[in-house]
Amino acid sequence: MKKSLQIGLLGLALVWGSYAQAQDNSGVFIQPLDCTLGEDCWIPNYVDLKGGQGVLDYKCGDASYDAEPGARHKGTDFAIRDMRAATKGVEVFAAAAGKVVGARDGVVDEKYHPHSHGDDDHTHAAETQECGNGVRIEHAGGLFTQYCHMRQGSVTVKPGQAVQQGEVLGLVGLSGQTAFPHLHFQVSHGERIVDPFVGLKRQNTCDVGENPLWTAEALAGLPYKPTAIFNAGFAPDVLDRDDLLTGANRAFETEAFPSTAPVLLAWVEMFRVREGDRVVFTITNPDGSTFQAQTVPIKARKAYQYLYTGKRLTEKAWPKGTYTAKIELIQGLDSFVAERKMEIR
Repeated sequence: MKKSLQIGLLGLALVWGSYAQAQDNSGVFIQPLDCTLGEDCWIPNYVDLKGGQGVLDYKCGDASYDAEPGARHKGTDFAIRDMRAATKGVEVFAAAAGKVVGARDGVVDEKYHPHSHGDDDHTHAAETQECGNGVRIEHAGGLFTQYCHMRQGSVTVKPGQAVQQGEVLGLVGLSGQTAFPHLHFQVSHGERIVDPFVGLKRQNTCDVGENPLWTAEALAGLPYKPTAIFNAGFAPDVLDRDDLLTGANRAFETEAFPSTAPVLLAWVEMFRVREGDRVVFTITNPDGSTFQAQTVPIKARKAYQYLYTGKRLTEKAWPKGTYTAKIELIQGLDSFVAERKMEIR
């Protein structure tokens, strides 16, 4: 975030007196939201340690992005599956004890459209309030944490309030400048951005720092996995990205489709695919024979990729029974697999 936005967007007109001078501060932060990495949340973007053009995460990978020309990504993004999960509620926690020095609520949850310049107040809010609904906390040792893109109406704390580690601050949402529901968790020491995987000083390169800011338990639950299949399933018709993001088309949530469904397809959403990757779809019929097999080459590096394959109904009905989809993302020597089943009745 730009410095002006970082301060202005949360209304931090008051600067609290600092606590102790810079210190080790290692092992102070717990995971800031209620989820399990790799199961119901993922980290698609880490802090960009490079600055300027190009990106560099703490593992010397490219799991980050330039927020805009000359501006690096300054936080760790914890993504949840979709807005259906956000509607159910995923709690955001204070990573450590401290004092709330900024909070905002009231920004609508909606997908950010960077080229939209309409007169709608909600669109304007998303464009001008980058963090959306958020909280900023000052901790001991001159550390600050910032929590962005929270759900409208969910922020539970106010400036000046003392909070304990693990106290609920609100819920993950889709407010501000974001295209998917996630928590942007940002750490700074004074005005200097800090990667919690590295700590205040980077002695180790291409690895976790010698004194990371995460607790040992949090760090164990946050292995480096910048690529992931995070959502997959069957659908009775073609879905677009907004259908999956918002849950507007809920047909794909069922465990069974009618035998007259116009389409039978398997779909997948993935974080951070690269040129040369392959996505292999294998759909089998109830009798074990192959319904559809397709390999899709990835031709460009993308932070997000949505793909699907399947067939349209050409007979009176699909054969009844259980269909199975195996979806494999092959990335060099690594592979990521999702398997889904669907009953046709």
